[in-house]
Amino acid sequence: MNVKQSLKPVLCTLCALLLAGCATKTDLENVQNQAYRDRQESRKTIQRLEEDLSKSQEALRDEIQKSTSPVQARQANTWAELESLRVQVAKMQEKLDTLTMKFNAMTTSQDGAPTLADLNRDVVNIKTALESQFGMDLSSGGTSAPAVTTTTEKGKTGTKIEVSKAAPKEKEAEQPKLDTADALYAKADASFKAKKYEEARQYYSEFATTFKKHANTSSAIFWVGESAYNLQDYGKAVLAYQEVIEKYKSSPKYKAAILKQGMAFYKIGKDKAGKAVLQDLIERFPTAPESTRAKQFIKEHK
Repeated sequence: MNVKQSLKPVLCTLCALLLAGCATKTDLENVQNQAYRDRQESRKTIQRLEEDLSKSQEALRDEIQKSTSPVQARQANTWAELESLRVQVAKMQEKLDTLTMKFNAMTTSQDGAPTLADLNRDVVNIKTALESQFGMDLSSGGTSAPAVTTTTEKGKTGTKIEVSKAAPKEKEAEQPKLDTADALYAKADASFKAKKYEEARQYYSEFATTFKKHANTSSAIFWVGESAYNLQDYGKAVLAYQEVIEKYKSSPKYKAAILKQGMAFYKIGKDKAGKAVLQDLIERFPTAPESTRAKQFIKEHK
């Protein structure tokens, strides 16, 4: 209630008494006391409304930051998502064909020739990106690169020639040393691929804090969110994705951050918010693989 409006009847009464010439000291005191009580009640009402608003805002903030309700992630392996990898798979097949043609004559690694270890590393990297960025489960018994040994039969005697996967010493000497930023980022990547998500989150956070203008800063923040997501700490994941969305609109992780934020909202029971985020992604980037995944996710959670 407006304070001026509450005092208006009191003032009218006081004026009437004064005009009538019948206002006594007691009447004046009663009017003053009533006005004081009205002002106090108005202040209490305003204070109570401000406290209720503050509590509501705090509750919403806590709900996003602290909610870690664990929900088992569902497997999604749709044709549209796999079709987006067609070009990459074709390139890998070309590398395999090249290796097959050179195996019989190969005794050491040749300049420019891909190795099985390289191909295996490419597969692991693609698999890790799919599992995290698209919420897919492609587990087939671990992500670490297996040892690679290739043998070739010679003649009819059954003699086999073992081809070492190790590069020549000359190549090892030519490899440049990683700088501090690249070394830290590589360490974070290794921890994530090994599914040591808490350790990976710490390394990615350290990278993003230390190298704020690095080309990989936005990606590091995104992977902080991914680490939290895999730890089922969905509230912290939402906040990390939001930082990418707000600060790095040109980042290659921008669309993936929107997708995973929408999925994370579902995980904390905010289905309406999650659906709104995913619908926005679909409308803005209708042909993106992330939008295809968003459509599939919405169908799965109807």
